[in-house]
Amino acid sequence: MKISGWRQERVAVSAFVVLALVTGLITGFWAWSFLGWLLMYQVWKTFEFKTFYDWYMKGASSSDVPINHGVFEAITCQVINNKNQTKEARKRNKYLLKQFVTTAQALPFATILLNQRFEIQWCNHIAQEILGINDTDANTKIDNIIREPEFVAMLATGKKDQEIKLFYSKDNEKSILIRLIKINTDRYLMVARDISAQEALQKSRKAFVANASHELRTPLTVISGYLEMLQSSIHMNDDWSEAIDQSKDQANRMSKIIDDMLKLSKIEHDRVLPSEDQEVAMPQLINTLFNDLKNGTRSEHHVMGAEISSELKVKGDVSEITSICLNLMHNALIHTPHGTAINIRWFEQNGEANFWVLDNGPGIEARHIPHLTERFYRVDNSKARNHQSTGLGLAIVKHICIKHNARFEVDSELGSGTTFKVVFPRHRTVING
Repeated sequence: MKISGWRQERVAVSAFVVLALVTGLITGFWAWSFLGWLLMYQVWKTFEFKTFYDWYMKGASSSDVPINHGVFEAITCQVINNKNQTKEARKRNKYLLKQFVTTAQALPFATILLNQRFEIQWCNHIAQEILGINDTDANTKIDNIIREPEFVAMLATGKKDQEIKLFYSKDNEKSILIRLIKINTDRYLMVARDISAQEALQKSRKAFVANASHELRTPLTVISGYLEMLQSSIHMNDDWSEAIDQSKDQANRMSKIIDDMLKLSKIEHDRVLPSEDQEVAMPQLINTLFNDLKNGTRSEHHVMGAEISSELKVKGDVSEITSICLNLMHNALIHTPHGTAINIRWFEQNGEANFWVLDNGPGIEARHIPHLTERFYRVDNSKARNHQSTGLGLAIVKHICIKHNARFEVDSELGSGTTFKVVFPRHRTVING
């Protein structure tokens, strides 16, 4: 077993004391004996310190280790161990850094590392293509390169995680989405990606839907007008009256489908763009929608109830969250038979805001549930249901939930009713009081 440095030192001191006692016993000069051996011990340790100091200052090479004893031997061993560990750590760090650089260079978007003064420390190759930034811009402040006022204002806020869209190029033909992430007090990671193609595709789809809807709406308006005129005519034959009424109902339904298609197209278009969220007063909103539906003609054969937390709000787009609530309530009314109990719940669970619409109706078969949010998918194809539903309501709900980072879930069993759940994440949940 290896003896520790201090123990070796104590053994050496004890040996010098014994030698001093023996010398004093022989010569009779006890004081000079102790003084002489103490001086020799001091010279020995000074020499060991000098050899250790010279070795350490020359780089502490493991191939030229000085011969020391006791404490200095232990220190020398520890220095060699620490140096070996540091060497291994540097090799690991160098490997990890190489892996990080290789990975970051392969990313399809610009990645830039900034210090606390927003000076460029490192960037990948794609940063040159997207932002015109390369290795020669090291230690340059990022706002000296990207001078757009919105970007400079984003840097000034110093928030932990921010996102902004810029038209950044000589001719403003590129749309760049920039995200600034605060890693720690000294470092920021800036990620930028070119969303020009996505925006062009979304605009193309939106324009197509808008044009198609416009072309459909114009003849539909004329048809509806003539049908209303025929409905109000006193000369209309009873044999034709039912057919005209059904045609007018279908024309109204087609108009609703066009409105929902436009709404869905807008939601899909806006989903790739950053939006400004606001605090939505959900208790008042849900109460208003619930009372409107409860007092309407469609709910006169249903049993309506509501449990609404008065202290719970969410952050999001008011019109879109209103659409979620209205679509799910309306869906429960038109797809359940008379006498069904429908309950609305708004409550907090595990720090998340929950909006549930529950009914004790006939339920939905499990094979239908994964397809409910598909456009125009129908569980019930009866004429009565088709007159009231456009087949787009749950698709709209799904896309709004995706945009708001919310979960949309459906729990149902045949004969046990159905529960539609929208769960808003913690960062969108606001609890007052």
